[in-house]
Parts: sequence; structure tokens; C-alpha cells
Amino acid sequence: MLDFFPVACADTLGKIGLLVKARRLALGLRQADIKAAIGVSAHTLRKIESGSEQVDLRSFMLVLWRLGISDVVFTSLEGLEQASQVTRFTESVEGAQSLASRRVRLAKPKAEDF
Repeated sequence: MLDFFPVACADTLGKIGLLVKARRLALGLRQADIKAAIGVSAHTLRKIESGSEQVDLRSFMLVLWRLGISDVVFTSLEGLEQASQVTRFTESVEGAQSLASRRVRLAKPKAEDF
């Protein structure tokens, strides 16, 4: 499964990478400036800007936050906890609120499943 990454996901990361680079340049920031501000390496920033899926989530979120674009990237998540996509899987308001603390164990997908 390590050799599989959905095309739609790769396209999304590519678009986010372009947005990150455009915003950084619009702010007049160098990669070294980002590194100094939040401690993310220039190599990691290059990977984010190129749309690589091999970036840790912490670094990815820190870069989005530092550039002020996390709200742009995740706009569709606004109010999700109250949206029908989440609440339709619960039977009460309390159930929806405790949803984040629940754990789910899924079967590991096999390469032949794809």
C-alpha cells in the first residue's frame, strides 16, 4: 500500500502547494524566513510547495498557519461538528459532541483491493 496514493489526493496537494508558494511570495518571504519563524526546514517547505505527500502533518499545518491560509485551505470544515455529515452518524447531541473521543479500528486494506 506504500506505493499507492490516489490521484485526487495528489492533485489537491499540488493545488495547496501552489497556494503556499504564491502566498509566501506575495508576503515577500523567503524559505529561510519560514524556517526561522517556525523551525520547518527549507527541504520540508520545498516538499510542501511541490505537493509531496511525504510531509508530516505538523509541519504542513505550521506552514499553513504561518502564511495565514489554513482557513482558506480548510474552509469546508467550518462548522463541520454541527453539519449533517457528522450528526447523522450519532443519535443525540451528546453523541455528536463525544464523537471525537471515540476510536474505530478498521481492517487494513490490501493492495489487491485497489
